[in-house]
Amino acid sequence: MQERANRTRVQILRAAAELFEAKGYAGARLDEIVARPKMSKGALYFHFSSKEALATAILDEYRELWPSLINCMRAEFPRAMPLLFALSGELAGRFRADAIVRAGIRLTIERSLVSPSVRSLFQHWADEIGELLREARTQGDLAPDVDVEAVAGFLVAAFTGCQQVFAAMGDREEPLRCVRTMWASVLPGLVEPGRLPEMRRLLDEVTDAGAAPEVMALHTTRS
Repeated sequence: MQERANRTRVQILRAAAELFEAKGYAGARLDEIVARPKMSKGALYFHFSSKEALATAILDEYRELWPSLINCMRAEFPRAMPLLFALSGELAGRFRADAIVRAGIRLTIERSLVSPSVRSLFQHWADEIGELLREARTQGDLAPDVDVEAVAGFLVAAFTGCQQVFAAMGDREEPLRCVRTMWASVLPGLVEPGRLPEMRRLLDEVTDAGAAPEVMALHTTRS
């Protein structure tokens, strides 16, 4: 019974994500989810009491994705800068493949419509990136004069913009190329000059490998 309930929850979340992605929070209606095949009003309200609860659950999924990916990638990328390259490439691939990620970004932008109490994921993401940039400094890769907080905020803005612009243009293949261009453009101002050739090589290796990332399961299997 628990496994069946979890599957139903996942099904509802994904249906809601597709709706939020397409229509935004204000335009989405719960009866559009219920009208889908194999959906019922009883199942929807068993798991989620309102549209706000659904949107908040999707935002929670996306919030948890970043630290989960970082932990999973640690073994393969012990240095923080290549880990940042790989993280951004994986997220770009997930944006292309997973409606929950796309809806998570849209709902983050529209969070004031969801609830005043919803925390901004932008600051959460900037904090995650900031920690990795500080780690890169201790590893000798980040230039000493880099303002970590300012750069972390800029990278979040640039990355989010990549996803939104190309989604609006109907090209979900482009975000990964945009991420690669973003890093290639900012690296000269970020890393120690002596490390720049190596970082460029690692960026090419990581983003080439991430051109068609395997989409791992999100945390939508929890009860």
